[in-house]
Amino acid sequence: MGGFRYNNPIIAFLVKIANMMIVSFYWVVCCIPVVTIMPATAALWHSVNKVVFGSGTGLTRDFFNAFKGAWKPGVWLSLLVAAMGGLLYLGIHSALQLWRSGVLGAIYMALGVLIALILLPAILYIGPVLAKFEGSVNMVLRLALYLSSKKILQSIWFVVLLAAAVAAIDFFPLLLLIVPALYVDLIRGGVNKRIREYMDANGLTEPDEAAEEETPAAAEPGAKELDRLLSEDDGEGGEKK
Repeated sequence: MGGFRYNNPIIAFLVKIANMMIVSFYWVVCCIPVVTIMPATAALWHSVNKVVFGSGTGLTRDFFNAFKGAWKPGVWLSLLVAAMGGLLYLGIHSALQLWRSGVLGAIYMALGVLIALILLPAILYIGPVLAKFEGSVNMVLRLALYLSSKKILQSIWFVVLLAAAVAAIDFFPLLLLIVPALYVDLIRGGVNKRIREYMDANGLTEPDEAAEEETPAAAEPGAKELDRLLSEDDGEGGEKK
């Protein structure tokens, strides 16, 4: 019977796979209204970090608590990201039609690629920031842009991985039931490191997990504090002195 113990490495691995499938399913369902994509992504990020590959328990409870906590700014961020994505798609589509027409077309194409390289990594960071910090839409956007710009090549690599994940799902749609959580697992090391560096540089600390259970509202750094820190970073050219 020893092979069926919960702490058996094979059983533990299978449990993680099952949890990744469950949380990916929750994410897909919660993304259906479209305006809930960002709250769902924040909940996915939180659940993969804290439960699937962390020490937390209660996958369903954690996911929907995080989803609820990210709801208010997340809906507005979802609408904003959808609008930016639409404009970006139209811009690049138009650029592909024009780039061979002459110098102006090539410049237009280069400008579209440059904007995409700035916006897409920042959009990837919105979910992690929304899961980690409390704040306004403006604060989340500023912090996502700031964090994604710290290691721009790494951020671009995250975009490449996302494109590969989308291509895999397009080829075999059932992968949608595990790829969302798997993608978060692939990039969470780098993203968490950027967030940790930012928190350490600004004197922000992780809450005690037991205290977080008792007082969820105190678990994340507040919006005013983050706005102040981001303003200081902007004033110092993005570097803390």
